[in-house]
Amino acid sequence: MTAPSYTTNLNLLTEAETNVGWVEFTGPSNNGFDYDIQGAPQGIDADWPYIQNTYAVTQTCTSAKSGYGSLAFDNGTAIGGHGTDGAYLVWQLFANPNFYSYANDGLQVVVGDGVASFYAWTVGGVDVGTSIYLGWQCHAINTTITPDDSAGAYAGTGESIVGAAVRTTTGIGKGEPHCVDVIRYGRCDAVFEFGDSGNGYCTIAGFAAVNDSVNNRYGLIQVIAGGYLWQGLMSLGTDANAVDFRDSNKNVFIKWTPKVTENFNLIEIKNIDSYVSMTGFSFQVLDTSTASRGKLLMSDPADVYLDQCTFVDMDTFIFDTTTGLNTVEVTDTTFRRCGEITQAEAVFDGCSFLNSDATSTIQASNLQNITNCTFTSDGLNHAIELDSNHAGGAYSLIGCTYTNYATSNGSTGNEPIFNNSGGHVTINVSGGDYPYYRNGPGSTTTVVQSINWYFKIVDSAGSIVNTAEFRIYDTNGNQLFGVETSDGTELYSFDGSLSGTDARIVVHDLNYIHSSQVLAHPSTSNTAAAPVVISLVGDRVYDSV
Repeated sequence: MTAPSYTTNLNLLTEAETNVGWVEFTGPSNNGFDYDIQGAPQGIDADWPYIQNTYAVTQTCTSAKSGYGSLAFDNGTAIGGHGTDGAYLVWQLFANPNFYSYANDGLQVVVGDGVASFYAWTVGGVDVGTSIYLGWQCHAINTTITPDDSAGAYAGTGESIVGAAVRTTTGIGKGEPHCVDVIRYGRCDAVFEFGDSGNGYCTIAGFAAVNDSVNNRYGLIQVIAGGYLWQGLMSLGTDANAVDFRDSNKNVFIKWTPKVTENFNLIEIKNIDSYVSMTGFSFQVLDTSTASRGKLLMSDPADVYLDQCTFVDMDTFIFDTTTGLNTVEVTDTTFRRCGEITQAEAVFDGCSFLNSDATSTIQASNLQNITNCTFTSDGLNHAIELDSNHAGGAYSLIGCTYTNYATSNGSTGNEPIFNNSGGHVTINVSGGDYPYYRNGPGSTTTVVQSINWYFKIVDSAGSIVNTAEFRIYDTNGNQLFGVETSDGTELYSFDGSLSGTDARIVVHDLNYIHSSQVLAHPSTSNTAAAPVVISLVGDRVYDSV
């Protein structure tokens, strides 16, 4: 590959370097308000705030009448729209900490085909959102979302004028507190490509450095206190070019975007030659009232490694693994209150899944690749749903535990396992909890729970005896387990159906008195660190010979 590349396919509508082409919306709107009660568009005054390049368009807001002040750029012809799951991005500032709450339509993005023919979407206020650059905010709106206000005969097509409005509850005595700067539109993609060991890998900080340049201000991935603020499409690789992305210990906050589609905030991994490694990452939704909580989608079977990461309140995760082509490993990672995870053969080891809001936390294609994981239910959730790939097969399930799930087989919707394969599945359980199950149409399930029982053979001084014969029998004298010469530590794994039944433990050694005792098969495994200790007493008769 080559050096990391950070780009975007956003289209530029205006950079707001002059007030030429800028207008006010008028109205009245269907809610009965005018959108031109404040001052006319001002501009090219370097003393007033700006977010990109050197100027912004500004507006006085001295009117105390009920209504809106607006600043909009008139393109003259229809723009063509932002595309599927895209948005118009409008930078707006209202330089007063009062008088514009979200409930009262404080900050809006307005799009129309004339100054008196438009839709308006409420996107912010003094009480919501995140201000980074001294109050400048980058609003995103998708025009397919139902508007909060409208005017004239506008029907949502042929948009040629885009801008922003502010509704104040009182006039501002002086100055030009309302400002609008650069306006862009498109899929809002932060594109990561290339990277290698010699030139450096792609990283979050790498894109943020480009994004935060005063010449760019894309509003996609921004540095904030404690991490990064993200909105839009994070494209890790493209159809044309792979990415080598390797980064660690980053906090990414998913921006509150109330007027976009649910797919707007998306991490998409593309290109079969891509390599993505995230260690110690945290992705967290800032406000769950957002319209897009953030998803992860593997569009191609790339190599992906997620280790010690945390995902909080995000939406769906769709992985993609093709045998012989790529590897997807998710280790020691926490998914808290997230949506459904499509496994697609990905390996999950040591992960925690807490209170998923999906019907099933994991849609599993290979149960055997889910090991040592913990699942906690919100009371209305299966931990693992088995798809048709499992029908007729036998799978190991190792070390998984389930909290707040059903404790019997049934159809409550809260059983740990939902066999929806349409066939018979045998689950061989080793360690962890017994996975009670629900059977879907045409499905049957057999659970064989393997319980580990560790033993340790010592003499009266506590030293290991490594010369003894070790046997376990059932009550009918049938041997269940045995070794001719033990090394002093033994592991006996048995089917959980034997729990509670008696087992006779017999130990022979020429140097010690014969040991025989009856113990009940346990219902849960012990550990090698806490074994059943069998103490042998020396045979003095034999010793004297």
